[in-house]
Amino acid sequence: APKKNQTPPRSHFKLPFAESSPPSDCVNRIAMEETKNEPKKLVNPGSSAITVDKDSKAAGTYDGIPVAGGVVKLSRGVTLLNKFGAEFLGMMFFVMVGCGTAVSTSKTSDFGTSAWVLPVAFAFGLGITTLAYTIGHITGAHINCAVTFGLVVAGACPIIDALVIFAGQIIGAIVGAAVLAGIFNKSNDGTGALGANQVSPNFGQGSAFLGEAFMTAMLMFVVNETAIRKRLDYMPNNKLTGVGFNAPIAIGFAVFLAHLVLIPVDGCSINPTRSFGPLVIASARGLPDNSNHWQDFWIFVVGPFVGAGVAGLFQRLTTFDV
Repeated sequence: APKKNQTPPRSHFKLPFAESSPPSDCVNRIAMEETKNEPKKLVNPGSSAITVDKDSKAAGTYDGIPVAGGVVKLSRGVTLLNKFGAEFLGMMFFVMVGCGTAVSTSKTSDFGTSAWVLPVAFAFGLGITTLAYTIGHITGAHINCAVTFGLVVAGACPIIDALVIFAGQIIGAIVGAAVLAGIFNKSNDGTGALGANQVSPNFGQGSAFLGEAFMTAMLMFVVNETAIRKRLDYMPNNKLTGVGFNAPIAIGFAVFLAHLVLIPVDGCSINPTRSFGPLVIASARGLPDNSNHWQDFWIFVVGPFVGAGVAGLFQRLTTFDV
């Protein structure tokens, strides 16, 4: 019998992102330690895709979802399908919100002015923050194939997962742009291409490339430092990763700031997937006569990949186990 005033044993949860080495998956997980007296519970034990491992009790070794009684493990196929679906929906809604704001406000008298740039930049930034909180627990919320590439370079995302995520992003961007085309016909689209990117007449391709590379590097740097890198400046025993659950806020602001800088230059991509989907659908229904969208498209692929790759490499070279 427990002694008087003795606290009965109970399960203890570590704070998020408590592994002592970089995670093998794109999603940071919560490790749970279980005491012997914890009641046993099974979650969907009859599902062929889900199993419960009662013996995996060492903190930081779980490859699944911790529950009372063990760990729920999803099959690899189901996990990848979840990631595909999450990135598909995330990118679809991101294109609809970001590019949709650019299109919906393009027929106003403020189009092309600083008064128009601000709400469009805010829509892209807030869209990322909202969707990162929504699907972050499934994929880490890349919603950007350049970020996915940067995470692979940084060693924070397996290649197979990255390919599945990339497929979801590409299809999601196209579907999102198709929905926008159904909402806004050509006469209502002042951007001429559903918000797809092209270099502004007052700037050259070199300027746009430089801007895309550096602003994507900034975004990737923020992702690395707020969502991946382990921090030791406070509560060192818990080894929090970045800023924990507040990472989407900083990442969203990084997207917002990049758009403030680059919208006047080239519409701001820093996201090849977001540029590709609208351009495909806009091309299908006809681009404007003076369009240089496809001629400039390489900038919105190579620039972001270079920037994200360099930032990802910096993260990998400066990472140490704690």
